[in-house]
Amino acid sequence: MIEKFIDITIVYKRRVSLYGAENYILGGNFKRFLKENGFFNDDSILVGIARDNSSEIEPEDCWYNVGLIVNGEEVACEYPRRLFDNGDYLIIEVKNIVEAVSQLWQKLPNHVVDYELDPERPIIDTVSKLNQGYCEFCIPVRILEYTISVTSFLE
Repeated sequence: MIEKFIDITIVYKRRVSLYGAENYILGGNFKRFLKENGFFNDDSILVGIARDNSSEIEPEDCWYNVGLIVNGEEVACEYPRRLFDNGDYLIIEVKNIVEAVSQLWQKLPNHVVDYELDPERPIIDTVSKLNQGYCEFCIPVRILEYTISVTSFLE
C-alpha cells in the first residue's frame, strides 16, 4: 500500500552514534517520558528514523531519531519538532520482532520492484498501540511511470 505523507510533524529525541541496542534504549526512555507526562495514549504513533547509511557515513556520525507524531497537537515538552519529508511511502507491516524485521531488510528489494527507492528520504519505522505486536515500515519511494507506445504493438 502506498501512502502520501504531507506535513507530518513529530517531536523527537536524537542520538548520534553507532546504530545498535542503544537506539532501543533511547526509544524506551522517550516512551517512558511521554507516558509520565501524559503525551502517550491509545492513538499515539511512535516513530524511529535511522537517517544515515552506516556504509556511507562514519558509523559514529550516524543519527537516529525516535519521535511521536503530533500533527497540530500542543505538546509542551523540551524536545524539538520536525516535519517528515513529504512524498510517497510504501507501507509494509511486519511483526515487531527481530527475526521479522531482519527478514524485511533482507527481502526489501523484492518489495520495491514496482517502485524506485528515494535515497533522499529515510525509512521510517512506526509503532502504535492499535497495531499491538506489529510495526510498519514506511519506505520512501518514487512511483515509476511506465509509458507504453500503442504503435509499437501494432507494428
